[in-house]
Amino acid sequence: MSTIAHTEELPKGLPFLGNTMLFLGLGILALSLTGTEWLPFNMPRSWYQSPSIWKLLALCLSCGGVAVLKQVSSTEMKHAERNRGTQQNEDWIPEEQGQRFETLTVYTKENCPLCEEAAEILEDYAAYLPTAEFIDIYSDPALVKQFGTCVPVVSFDGKIRFRGRINEVLLRRLIVASPVIVSPVIQGTKSGCGCNKQSCGCKRPTSQTESTGCGSNCRCA
Repeated sequence: MSTIAHTEELPKGLPFLGNTMLFLGLGILALSLTGTEWLPFNMPRSWYQSPSIWKLLALCLSCGGVAVLKQVSSTEMKHAERNRGTQQNEDWIPEEQGQRFETLTVYTKENCPLCEEAAEILEDYAAYLPTAEFIDIYSDPALVKQFGTCVPVVSFDGKIRFRGRINEVLLRRLIVASPVIVSPVIQGTKSGCGCNKQSCGCKRPTSQTESTGCGSNCRCA
């Protein structure tokens, strides 16, 4: 069982590493085509003895740099989309405040980007949802058989609502359409006799154990 979802983050210096690899690879390729006679220094002996190795090295550096920069760009785009989504969530407020549902269960697994995305979305709507319980499907073979190809799976009060990805539009509709859970403490603090007359002087309860009504002693009866 897992209760933590890890958010994808870029290691520090990764963009610099990608740019360095790309420009170094392109530089070596350029030197192999133009020659090194104009350089104020001599290249290593292997440059002249094994030029194919240097060309292969340049190709690997260039491809590696492109791959790293592509990963950086993809991650930054995801963060930008999440930031825009968070701003939209701040602007969206349901008419009725309060928590919906009793339980929220998310079936997930390690190294699952969609699971991390689902955790972030649920966190954005935490004011209207119960605390999420994250369960690793590999903790139970039965869960692997049931959800192995469609994680994350999001369940509210034991009923599965989302598979594979959370649709925020549908999640908002679900929140709006679901009743707010009223705490038993709040329900038990109903005061007065219920006659709704402002002139009624019936004693209001001061604790949960005290009767919330005044019965036959109501002055409005």
